[in-house]
Amino acid sequence: MAVDISSPAALDASAASGVRALAESIERRDGQPPLSDRALTRLTSRDVQHRLARDGDRIVGYGQVDSGAAEVALGEDSAGVLLDELDATIDEIWSHGVRSVLRPLLSQRGYVASRVLHQLRRPGDLEVTEPHAPSDVRLATFRAGADEQAWLGVNAAAFAHHPEQGGVTLDDLLALEAEGWFSADGFFLAWRGEDLVGYHWTKVHPDGNGEVYVLGISPAAQGLGLGRVLLDVGLRHLAEVGCPEVLLYVDESNTGAMHLYESVGFVRFDADTQWTRG
Repeated sequence: MAVDISSPAALDASAASGVRALAESIERRDGQPPLSDRALTRLTSRDVQHRLARDGDRIVGYGQVDSGAAEVALGEDSAGVLLDELDATIDEIWSHGVRSVLRPLLSQRGYVASRVLHQLRRPGDLEVTEPHAPSDVRLATFRAGADEQAWLGVNAAAFAHHPEQGGVTLDDLLALEAEGWFSADGFFLAWRGEDLVGYHWTKVHPDGNGEVYVLGISPAAQGLGLGRVLLDVGLRHLAEVGCPEVLLYVDESNTGAMHLYESVGFVRFDADTQWTRG
């Protein structure tokens, strides 16, 4: 049966559930999820473009396009026609994990690797130093309904050169707060007076592994050593909740962050790649 491609304005609940199930099956096959958390929270959004590939009643592929950049889940070879549909509308596309079926397909189509996010890992029970924040800095956990705007401001400033993270909106943040894995107990904020100057948002995956989900420091607070302080706070939390392993993603170009993470025992494990039309 031929694969049918549709372009809904947004996915309904049934289709969104089907795409999540497809992503889970691809993760079991390829070792990494094919869609980011942000893409998953936008399945029912009208702010991005959607492409849905069906073989009969089965969802075999999904693509999401935001400002010319795409994330794609291909469940079967037949879903490759989804790339034909997307080729005319995208400039960039992500593959997640070195075993992703997208890598050879994109290379064959003339896309070139333009950016790499390394996944690093370390055992969860490695020793973590006792965090010591500067005397004028107060550490606290995130308060849903109260700290969103402060966090959005610091996140945008800290990741001004990385649009995927720096462009997170209030709707994106609220959608992430609604995810089953979200826990304010693992979302740490650093305040100096009334100003938020840094944060470390951790995540616990269904398999029990922890993640340094996002760690950001306000440009106004660079040089205070808050990156290491917040990293240690989060690592201690993930150890206390029993995570056997901790992972994180870091841009290959961010040599300072790579050095920090490797200095506390993280090693390279996998990689996501952004591909650009050649």
